[in-house]
Amino acid sequence: MIRLFQVKCASENEIEAQILKKLRIRKEDLLQWHVHRKSVDARHQKVLFSYVVDCKVKNEKKLLKLKDVSLTPDETYHPVMSGEHALSARPIVVGFGPAGMFAALILAQYGYKPIVLERGSNVDIRKQKVETFWENGVLDEECNVQFGEGGAGAFSDGKLTTRSKDSLCRKVLEELVSFGAKPDILMDQHPHIGTDAFLSIIKNCRKEIERLGGTFYFDTKLEDIKVENGILKQIYFNHQWMDCNALILATGHSASDTILMLHKHGMHVENKPFAVGVRIEHKQKYINEAMLHEYSQDERLIPARYQLTYTASNSKGVYTFCMCPGGYVIPSSCQKEQLVVNGMSYASRSGENANSALLVQINDSDYGNELFAGLKYQEELERKAFLMGQDYKACVQLAKDYLAHRVSKQFESVVPTYSIGTTFCDLNALFGDEVNLALHEALKHFEKKVPGFVSSGAILSAVESRSSSSVRLVRDKESYVSNIQGLYPSGEGSGYAGGIMTSAIDGIRTLPKEISNEYFCTELLCSEF
Repeated sequence: MIRLFQVKCASENEIEAQILKKLRIRKEDLLQWHVHRKSVDARHQKVLFSYVVDCKVKNEKKLLKLKDVSLTPDETYHPVMSGEHALSARPIVVGFGPAGMFAALILAQYGYKPIVLERGSNVDIRKQKVETFWENGVLDEECNVQFGEGGAGAFSDGKLTTRSKDSLCRKVLEELVSFGAKPDILMDQHPHIGTDAFLSIIKNCRKEIERLGGTFYFDTKLEDIKVENGILKQIYFNHQWMDCNALILATGHSASDTILMLHKHGMHVENKPFAVGVRIEHKQKYINEAMLHEYSQDERLIPARYQLTYTASNSKGVYTFCMCPGGYVIPSSCQKEQLVVNGMSYASRSGENANSALLVQINDSDYGNELFAGLKYQEELERKAFLMGQDYKACVQLAKDYLAHRVSKQFESVVPTYSIGTTFCDLNALFGDEVNLALHEALKHFEKKVPGFVSSGAILSAVESRSSSSVRLVRDKESYVSNIQGLYPSGEGSGYAGGIMTSAIDGIRTLPKEISNEYFCTELLCSEF
């Protein structure tokens, strides 16, 4: 089978004709075809859809010489063979965000009956606790936007976009479809699920793992581990010790207490760069007009998205991240008296506003070289924002007032979507000089590039500080094992991923190469668990 790129047409009805034209073949020579990827090309006067198509044709080798043609790569998931040695205990996955979900799913699919520990509640109870926080500011530190079944990605836009070319992308997307996601995600260039749809998908994934023999402990935190001679022997949770020689750590980026506990037992941890900043909120109508111009009413293209980057004069990178069309800025704290905001969209993306993180790169020049200095920097910034916002109210300022160093007095065209309430602040007093310099320059640059980006009444809400982990749990590049034998860091919280897709892929990657080859028993032995 061959893969044909740049098949451009106004509708799906024209695809086959375009395939024949580009390949210069007769209809009888085209045996079958299907769309692999779909994107929009709105750069010219006429809006076109651009397709990547897989085709089965006669005389395939001859056509490989043509432009935009290549062999279709094998995107089938090929698991490694099971190991020769049996586990003395069932494998345990800590955390049920995207990395933990897919680690547990693959384990279950191949008969390994994983045990999953999730410090937060199941998705139904979690949804209730999150909504309680959003309505009245009553925070459950163990179950919130960061902790609970589905991880931080459960309350987001549900973006599945990734730059990764990893063949496991297809495996992740196909599994999500099997759990209820729309099949469109298999071919959309910028697929998304939406938080409302994602919650049911998470539940279906858990039910499948349980059907295959997996066991879940919700409202259960990994409290301690026992290590002997550099080898993991036991873990402690729910007032009990359990034997464990294969522990997949998919804790998420906010489980600092768990990371500190692991470090106490000798696990190698290092600081890593991360980012802090704000959520910028616009009218979605403005974004449609600014991005699409004469096509701003075209139902095929709206709601519009954007992605912007800038390198400031102090060499700090500034970029938009996790843009939520038709979305909401949401309270996202997981620790009391610390203020965190994030963004979310429902599947329909029908909200009146658009929002995006606007982030500045942070490194040891900002927080120093001491281990966990980045974590301390992050938490101190959140505590400062909490005091400025007066409880869990968002610290807000019109973007133009932020540039003018004046506290805003009233909103203009954009009304904030943050549910708990807002407090007008000068965000220049929240951030340090280097971050302010970078944000100021970036906003001025974006205003020139996209007129109205600042001047259309845009609101900045702070503080956006949990886009990634401030530490990395060091692991071997090939085996994925940490310096503690039997302990496998995985996902965003371990510093090796960012977003739903890369976390899910890392959850799968953590397993086969080392665990399957060294630890996992055969299917026959697994039946003894």
